[in-house]
Amino acid sequence: MVKNQSIKVRKMSQEYIIEVKDLVKEYGSTEALSGISFNVSKGKIFSLLGSDSSGKTSLLEILVGLRKPTSGEAFVLGYNINSKVEMREIKKKIGALPQEFKTHDNLTVKENIMFWGKMYDKMVDPLELMKLMKLDEVANVRYKKLSNTLKQKVGIATTLVSDPEVIFLDQPTAGLDYYIKKEIWEVLMNLREQGKTIFLTSNDVLEPQAIADSVAILHNGIIKDIGSPIELIERYSSEKKFIIRCPNKEITQNARNALQEIEIIESETGDLVVSSDEITLLELLEKLEKLNVKYSDIITQSPSLNDVFLILTGEELRK
Repeated sequence: MVKNQSIKVRKMSQEYIIEVKDLVKEYGSTEALSGISFNVSKGKIFSLLGSDSSGKTSLLEILVGLRKPTSGEAFVLGYNINSKVEMREIKKKIGALPQEFKTHDNLTVKENIMFWGKMYDKMVDPLELMKLMKLDEVANVRYKKLSNTLKQKVGIATTLVSDPEVIFLDQPTAGLDYYIKKEIWEVLMNLREQGKTIFLTSNDVLEPQAIADSVAILHNGIIKDIGSPIELIERYSSEKKFIIRCPNKEITQNARNALQEIEIIESETGDLVVSSDEITLLELLEKLEKLNVKYSDIITQSPSLNDVFLILTGEELRK
C-alpha cells in the first residue's frame, strides 16, 4: 500500500518569492553553476544577466523543474524544488517560456493559446491575452505562418494563460528589434504593477537596465554581484565619459596634443574616450578650440550595466 505523500510548504519569507541556496549543477566534469545563492522579492522583475555559456538557462530550468540540481536547494513560493510532489504544486502556480518555444504549427494563434490554457485549472480569456500581446489581428492565422516576432509573442501569451504568480522567461526578447523589445518590456512592467513576480534571463544589458528591479550578473556559473541597475552602476562605474569623434588620423593626433596631460583611451573605432574625472566638458571644449581641432562630434556617455559587466567579467556581452 502506497502512503499519500504530504506537501510541506516551507514558511515563506514575506519578502521573497524565490530563494536559492548553494545551488550547484554539474554536467559530467563541467560545473555549470558553482554554489550560487540569491533571493527574488515578490512583485519585482529580477534579471539574470550573462553570456550564452554563463549557466543562466540551466538555473532557470532547475527552478521550473526541467532539470535537477547536483546539490543545493531552492524554494519557489515556499515549495521545495527538490521534491517531486512540491514541484507539481510549483508548476500550477508559475508560467515558463523556454528559450526555444515550440507549439502546434497547424493551430491558429487563438487555438494555441486555448490549447495551453486547458492544461490548467483556470485560464485567462484568450482574447484578453491576444489584445495584451497585440496578436488580435492574427488570431486566426496558423502559427507556422507567423513571423519570428509574432511567434515569440504567442510564446509569452501562453506563459500568461494560467494567470501565474511567478513568470519565468528565458531571453524573451532575443533576436527582436528594439521597438518590439520595448513593447514586450511595457507588458512585463504592466504585469509587475499587477503584483506578478518576473524572473528573466538576458544577454542584452539594455534589457535589465530598462526594466529590472534587481540584476544578478552571472559569469561561468558564479554570481559576481547583485543589486539594482543604479546600485551596480554606482558601485563600479559612476563616472561619465566624453567621446571625441575625429574624422581622420591627423585630427585624432591633434586632439591628443591638445589633451596631452590627460589620460586618453582610443576605442576600436578610433574615437578618443576621456573620463569626466579628468576634465569637465567646458574645459575639454576650450582645449580643443585653443588648438583649432576640428572634431566631428563630442558625445557625453553615461555609465551603464555594460561597463559594470565588463569590469566584473572582463568580457563584453555579444547579443
